[in-house]
Amino acid sequence: MCTIVILRHIHPEWPLVLAANRDEFYARPAAGPQVLSLTPRVVGGRDLERQGTWMGLTDGGFFVGLTNQRGSANLTRAPRSRGEVVMRALQAHSVEGVERYLAELDAREYNPFNLLYGDAGVLRVAYARPDSERILQEDVPPGVHVLPNDVLDTPALPKVARARKLAEKAARKPWPEAVQELQTLLADHLLPERVPELLLEEFPPELHERIRQYQALCIHTPEYGTRSSAIVALAPGRVAHYLAADVAPCQGPYQDVTPLLYPR
Repeated sequence: MCTIVILRHIHPEWPLVLAANRDEFYARPAAGPQVLSLTPRVVGGRDLERQGTWMGLTDGGFFVGLTNQRGSANLTRAPRSRGEVVMRALQAHSVEGVERYLAELDAREYNPFNLLYGDAGVLRVAYARPDSERILQEDVPPGVHVLPNDVLDTPALPKVARARKLAEKAARKPWPEAVQELQTLLADHLLPERVPELLLEEFPPELHERIRQYQALCIHTPEYGTRSSAIVALAPGRVAHYLAADVAPCQGPYQDVTPLLYPR
């Protein structure tokens, strides 16, 4: 998953609303939301290559989502899968449980990642980088935020400012209208006129236009793009809404997969 938009303690109905796009190579096989674990009950997408997940929810209203750190695609295959981290964090199913797990994790065994985890009451983000065995964590404050392939709300990526601007339109609207605004956000194809030189200098000139293409919120390139999308609303102790599109959000439609968490 590469962009997670966060509305924390700002929406009039739900303490935590999340809207997320997963960007990935088209050749990497994956499946849409399904039951990943029964105790606790966990629902999320499945990466069929390494059997982990990029995002999931528990029936107790606990969320975990992972974004890559930019530049990590150029690294060699790490011995352990980042999708495993998301699954283990979901099975911990509490902020305290996740942090006990992360305290024992050696970040050098994984390609770099950002992990967002929490519920309607507490939300945190953790940063794992290969130059340090320790994983750094910080609280996500109330408001509108964006976790891209970098630190929370980074000014280095133009798509972050674009996502925050669009998210502000959804932040205080009734749920049906907020969903429409968030779907529009996730399907946004606008590209910046220019990309900061600090970002481009990490790549050879022949890739600069491709890097610009990656600054769309909904990405379409020949080999890589936005593969799926989700919109989530959390209430204390439960998932109020879990909407998912198993295609690019501009192609839709979204399905209500909340019943997977609460079978009758």
